[in-house]
Amino acid sequence: VRVPCFSMNMPFAGLVAHGYKTLETRNHTMFVPLEGQTVALHVGRRTYPDGGAHRDIMARDGLSEADIDRLTTLPDGAARGTIVALVDVGETVLVDDVAERSLLAVETGAVATGAAMGRYLTTMKNARFLDAPVPTRGRPGFFDAAIPRALAEKYGVAASA
Repeated sequence: VRVPCFSMNMPFAGLVAHGYKTLETRNHTMFVPLEGQTVALHVGRRTYPDGGAHRDIMARDGLSEADIDRLTTLPDGAARGTIVALVDVGETVLVDDVAERSLLAVETGAVATGAAMGRYLTTMKNARFLDAPVPTRGRPGFFDAAIPRALAEKYGVAASA
């Protein structure tokens, strides 16, 4: 079954897949056409270089080092270069003002500083790990990816047109 898929680098892919990161930010509107749909999350092979800011934001939110380590790590069997989870795409809003993006709730949801995040904030909901990761080559933006029919049926995912 072919489903819309997007790639993210670690640690942010893990944070979305675990359901901790509830805002994905970009500088373009790539998520708008998929609002209300379930999409696949591919883990890129690289680590996003944020200088540890995500850990500081999570610690500020009251998480222990052990919790941060768990949420920024993929579960056993999951790996970079695979589709690891499904997530529901919510509303996208434009937030041009860095001060608004720097509000505590926004930085916590995006797990990024207001200055570092994109201007378009998209809500990510109902993240759930797949029973088995699906090896896939990542691409920029959204792309159609194949997941086994049994997984699609189990998670109630409709094929993309």
